[in-house]
Amino acid sequence: MQTDGLKAASVTSFGFGQVGGQVIVVHPDYVLATLEPVELETYLAKLQLREKDSYRYLHKGMTDHNLVQVKNAAPYTADEEARVYLNPLARLDAKNKFTFPDASTRYNKKTEAIVEALTSSVGGKDVGVDVETIAAINVENEEFLKRNFTDAELAYCWKAPSPQASFAGTWSAKEAVFKSLGVKSAGGGAALKEIEIIRDENGKPQVQFHGEAAQKASSAGVTKVKIAISHDDVQVCSLVNFISNCSECCRCCCRKRIR
Repeated sequence: MQTDGLKAASVTSFGFGQVGGQVIVVHPDYVLATLEPVELETYLAKLQLREKDSYRYLHKGMTDHNLVQVKNAAPYTADEEARVYLNPLARLDAKNKFTFPDASTRYNKKTEAIVEALTSSVGGKDVGVDVETIAAINVENEEFLKRNFTDAELAYCWKAPSPQASFAGTWSAKEAVFKSLGVKSAGGGAALKEIEIIRDENGKPQVQFHGEAAQKASSAGVTKVKIAISHDDVQVCSLVNFISNCSECCRCCCRKRIR
């Protein structure tokens, strides 16, 4: 491609049925112009080293006739295959070994902060947001499932294509409801069975309150609950918004009563 002067470009890849991507390319003159003199000198020193390494590699490959090295095996073992394909956090280190860093908590907090900021920017009130790591939900712990999920929730989640993701989404929704009510949850140590996440005939999630949770919702003047659940391969995010018949002043009083 020949141009009179390309300053920047945007390259977009559309993934049909898969994840697409976008790359912004900026001419190095404009990037380097933003650097301080010391930073530029550091960059140039690293650039010279890389150029020497690439020059040496190119000529050695041409001399030894191994410039193109065809691999006959994947860089991961058979036991690592599923984790490499399904975990977007998997990384190949300098020794050609895959690592699977546990950065889920950091990603969860970051995602939660972004969603909260978005809801606040559009005037969202009484909003609860929760982000959970799918792998953190132990679906093999029967006591945990029995204590926190109703029979209807268990039946729905076990029939889902990914039961663990479905359980994580339902659990995240329960936690988000707690936050929207203004009641601090005790996490895994508290039973969340009184907050039931059901699905209508179209699969849309809905909330039903029971017992003490129903009393708290009634005290807060809740008349309607809007809920959304979404997940990727690593984490699940739930967003809950309460609609009450209280005024702004009354809503503050209601929250004081249920805390």
